[in-house]
Amino acid sequence: MIEEGSLGHPHRLAGALALGVGAVAAVGSVLQHRSVTRAATIEQDIESEGLRLPGDLLHHFVEAEDGGRIHVVEGGTGPVVMLLHGFLLDSSIWAHQFRDLAHRHRVIAIDHRGHGKSLPGVGALGVRRLAADLAAVLEELDLSKVLLVGHSMGGMVALQLVEDSRETIRRRVTGMVLASTLAGPFFQMPGWVGLARVAAPASARAALFASRVGVPSVLSQDLRYWASRFGFGSDARPAQVRFVEALYTATSSRTLAGLLPSLALFDLFASLGSIDEPVLVVVGSHDRLTPPRAARRMAGALPHAQLAELARCGHMPMIERPHEFSRLLDEFSAKIERRS
Repeated sequence: MIEEGSLGHPHRLAGALALGVGAVAAVGSVLQHRSVTRAATIEQDIESEGLRLPGDLLHHFVEAEDGGRIHVVEGGTGPVVMLLHGFLLDSSIWAHQFRDLAHRHRVIAIDHRGHGKSLPGVGALGVRRLAADLAAVLEELDLSKVLLVGHSMGGMVALQLVEDSRETIRRRVTGMVLASTLAGPFFQMPGWVGLARVAAPASARAALFASRVGVPSVLSQDLRYWASRFGFGSDARPAQVRFVEALYTATSSRTLAGLLPSLALFDLFASLGSIDEPVLVVVGSHDRLTPPRAARRMAGALPHAQLAELARCGHMPMIERPHEFSRLLDEFSAKIERRS
């Protein structure tokens, strides 16, 4: 029984509870901030992770018809491996693959328009626009027998190219690797398409508005870190997370807003059965963004697919399991060469 004059009065009790909750929240916030502070990474740590592109690569640009400029990075000689990065990232995520593969392959990576050093141009952004850019690069460089490797959004771009330009694929591409990607909606639920048609454009407008009023510049450092950390598996190191966080932060709100509706509505799952080329589907067992069940479903719908699941890996296999991922690419490339 609570005696009079202590916490018995309802207002006092509510106040005490509020103070208690506030104290717990404050302690939690401090502990979380300390955790993130301990994870603070300097440039040398990122370099020690091998997350900087080699200095001897060739950098050039392919001009698009609408004024866009697509940044292309390449090195090495041999069968062509073309690397397509994911949403809000850029070609630097493939640093390990350049080192691992360039002695046996011509390794080429691009920055999708609006990412990295590529310029957006005046055209509307969307997966279809990025696929047209990819076709332009393949034609401009006159590439053949290419192994297309798409990570996340990059895999969607590769699938869109199959849908939009089967002739380009037939002449230029001998196989694909779809890593941490989806062929259909993010959520398999009734009404998702209708919801996405409304919510995605609204989210895009909100992102642009937030950019105009300066919200990205005041976002909590802790929040940015944990948002980036969500894409990794349980074994990720702080330098890896900070590297991806910096790429997310560097990509403009215009790019985010331009691509978000297209990604939310992307659905080429029904077309997978028409893909004649061999496909390697790669997924991390701890991928929360494009989970293994989605990868298995996609691999099952492809006529000539094999599935590789990387233990304890999240959404970033090229960073989390770089050498294992490179080995998969190398072996799959060799398999395709023997086939052709």
